[in-house]
Amino acid sequence: MNDEEINKVADELERVVDDENVPANVRDLLEEALEYLRDDGRDPSERAASAINVLNDVSNDPNLPTHTRTVIWNVSGELETATTE
Repeated sequence: MNDEEINKVADELERVVDDENVPANVRDLLEEALEYLRDDGRDPSERAASAINVLNDVSNDPNLPTHTRTVIWNVSGELETATTE
């Protein structure tokens, strides 16, 4: 996974964080995932793996709107695919 792919995923997550329909606790966790993705001091695959862990926790939140859960699953899938390449 390269920085361009990580930035694309981070942009998608940023749109979810900016959505006021998403619960505050979920936005906080997504901010944490964004911090992992933007940590240039770590290897891209480590950054992706850390973000995936947070996204897996977020996707299990019962208060998560359905459309947001779908976006999170898509982002998580992109990160997982990129880490296995």
